[in-house]
Amino acid sequence: MRLPDTLTHWFWHWVVRRAPRAESVRLRHKSIYVLPTAQGIGFLLVITLLWLLGTNYENNLVLASAFLLLSLMTVSVVHAFRNLSGLTLSVQRAHPAFAGEWAEFDLLLQPASGSRHEALLLGWDRDLTVEADVPHRAEHTVTLAYRARRRGWLVPERLRVQSYYPLGLFRVWSWVHLDGRALIYPAPRSSDHPPQAHLSGEVGEQLSAENQEEFQGFRPYQVGAPMAHVAWKLYAREQGLYLKDYAGYQSEQVWLDWDALPGLDQESRLSRLCFWAVEYGKTSAEYGLRLPGLDISLGRGQAHQERVLRALALYGMPEQAEGGERG
Repeated sequence: MRLPDTLTHWFWHWVVRRAPRAESVRLRHKSIYVLPTAQGIGFLLVITLLWLLGTNYENNLVLASAFLLLSLMTVSVVHAFRNLSGLTLSVQRAHPAFAGEWAEFDLLLQPASGSRHEALLLGWDRDLTVEADVPHRAEHTVTLAYRARRRGWLVPERLRVQSYYPLGLFRVWSWVHLDGRALIYPAPRSSDHPPQAHLSGEVGEQLSAENQEEFQGFRPYQVGAPMAHVAWKLYAREQGLYLKDYAGYQSEQVWLDWDALPGLDQESRLSRLCFWAVEYGKTSAEYGLRLPGLDISLGRGQAHQERVLRALALYGMPEQAEGGERG
């Protein structure tokens, strides 16, 4: 049964007010919820039936069994609550990802003083959870995934922490709003040739095919070509049979230019520029990026690639300099 939108909005507003977003969240009594599971309800019905039978037939042994099971259920509630109480969660690291992929977040779990936490289930998605145990007086790190639907800053919504410990009779859970964010790059889209600016004589001319050093693009398959040059990924995506084209440059300097992709919308241009930034990052070539209002000079290496990808991820999104996409 689905709750009305107004009631749902009020409920989540109430939850956020009780457990606001923070860099580190410690679970306390006001943010922990406990309800019996289907097994717990069945267990309670059995206790009720035993009590009725014991009362009706004045059988002390049956009554004692009913009270013993009721005591066990009561103790189970206390242990279920204490299993979450005092647990501290914080985002240790957020890993960048490409749009359409899963962004990973490393969460640090710290136990309450003198306690341990058993059989915890954590996840943003109901069907994608991670089980973890936090030992006594020891920290534990888990990696959780969140779907990145578009480029920019990704700030996940509420994280659910739950457990059925110790007997599965009660479900105890809490909603946690962690203040962590991951940078999401545009989804790479391949093209036959790189969006390369016109190279002047100072930058260098393309050499003959015999001097094969850098990945240049794709060209139609030719009979007799080396199998190692076949673009198998494109073939697997049913985009045709192509060969990887390699060429050398005198100075190995390439400009990835926005204006070299006419007729495409903004996201398509960014996706193709992202693809070639990733490909050139695998080589020793120096490459730069030219966007409207932004030039990134020639460079190479991981730090340079991260700078280029960051510029592509945040292009046209000044409002995301400090904020981010909410999941």
